[in-house]
Amino acid sequence: MDAILRFFRHYGLSICVGLTILYLCMKPAGEHNMMFGSVPNIDKVVHCLMYFGFTFCICLNFYQQSTSFKSVPMIMWALIIPILYGGLIEIMQEELTATRSCDLFDFFADSVGSILGYFFSAWYIPKHFKENEY
Repeated sequence: MDAILRFFRHYGLSICVGLTILYLCMKPAGEHNMMFGSVPNIDKVVHCLMYFGFTFCICLNFYQQSTSFKSVPMIMWALIIPILYGGLIEIMQEELTATRSCDLFDFFADSVGSILGYFFSAWYIPKHFKENEY
């Protein structure tokens, strides 16, 4: 039980953000279009910002456990995994929903958000957060 609690203490923020992205991307289309319905391609900006935030949370979780930004685990979990996650969600939208479809531009926005989030995190997090805060 202690191992499970420790895992969620270290990665809970990233897990919550990832599940929120999954929920928002899989819920029926049209439920959220009223707020920005008239702004063209606003969904691409939203995708970019979601994955920017997701990557930032992952980087923060790993940094607080003394993982270097240049290490393979950091690059894998904070950069590669979010990009693959975005691609998987696009495929799931196509195959598992009736009101959503796979959009390569959404995947591109997810990828750009993850890349920007990674480089921003590498610059920002060491200046404002401490390692081993847990």
